[in-house]
Amino acid sequence: MSQIEIWVDFAPIAIMAVALLWGLGRIFYLSRVQNVAVLSLVSQRKFPAEYALALVAVLSNAYLLLRPFVPAVDGWVLRQASPVPLLALGVMAFGILLMIFCQLGMGKAWRIGVPEHQEDSQKLVTDGIYSLSRNPIYLAVVLYLAGLFLLLPGPFTALSCLVTYVLLRPVIAREEAFLDKAFGEEFTRYKARVRRWI
Repeated sequence: MSQIEIWVDFAPIAIMAVALLWGLGRIFYLSRVQNVAVLSLVSQRKFPAEYALALVAVLSNAYLLLRPFVPAVDGWVLRQASPVPLLALGVMAFGILLMIFCQLGMGKAWRIGVPEHQEDSQKLVTDGIYSLSRNPIYLAVVLYLAGLFLLLPGPFTALSCLVTYVLLRPVIAREEAFLDKAFGEEFTRYKARVRRWI
């Protein structure tokens, strides 16, 4: 097995582990130390798009975890050889780093899911990376999946990226409805000034 094949097999698992550990640490810190109700998703009614996004995430991550140990899985998803594996790993890592940077930029305002009502710790974040994109965390997720497709090209990874992009639209619409209600004219001005993606 070549050095690049080892990277293709195990670097995505390391990137995914960083994202998972970061997310869990962030949830713990905000909920326990800062006393922020970060997991709004748990108490709210779920929508089909959210279930579908969770399924895509589980399947994509399961594929990444299985493939070094069950090489036949690449054949099951019709994986092709990547012409740019190191670039692909870079795109995946950049997506995760961008997500971390964006979450830090949101501070106490970061939530998983839309809360029932605006909470004291929530403010409309419009500076930093949020002055360039209204949804840079979702942009980071799509970049990560685009990197996954570049690393492991095939119908499964292409579909994961495309389905995630399509399903994020109703999730974003729901979040924007909350922001419009919570922040009114301030959000309207922000929306007129900054694009949804980039």
